[in-house]
Parts: sequence; structure tokens; C-alpha cells
Amino acid sequence: MSEPLSSEKRKRLCSIEHANRVATQVAERTSTDTAVVSTDNPLQPYRVVLARNAPTRRIVSRVLS
Repeated sequence: MSEPLSSEKRKRLCSIEHANRVATQVAERTSTDTAVVSTDNPLQPYRVVLARNAPTRRIVSRVLS
């Protein structure tokens, strides 16, 4: 079995660019500020959360609505 991060699709889905696109979509749909935070999980290195719930030290980027 190949390593989970080796596929091109996985690399695209785990990218900061993808996380920022998702954060923008969530912010637009909810009219709420969102943030992209870093995680310690290599299968999900970034997570999109509501900005008010984001741990400050882990924020990578923010989308303001």
C-alpha cells in the first residue's frame, strides 16, 4: 500500500490553497469570519474553523466576512 500523502489528489486536498478556498466558501455561506488553522495530523495538516473558535497560535490565515 502506498503512503497516504503520496497521491496527487491527497496533496491537492491537503494544501493550504485548498484550505483557503474552503474557508472562503464557508465564510460566504455563513456570513461568519473563518480561519485556517494548522494541525499536527499529516492527513489533515489544515482545518477550517470559525474564527472565534480558532486557537490563536495555530492560525495560518483568516477570511473576514
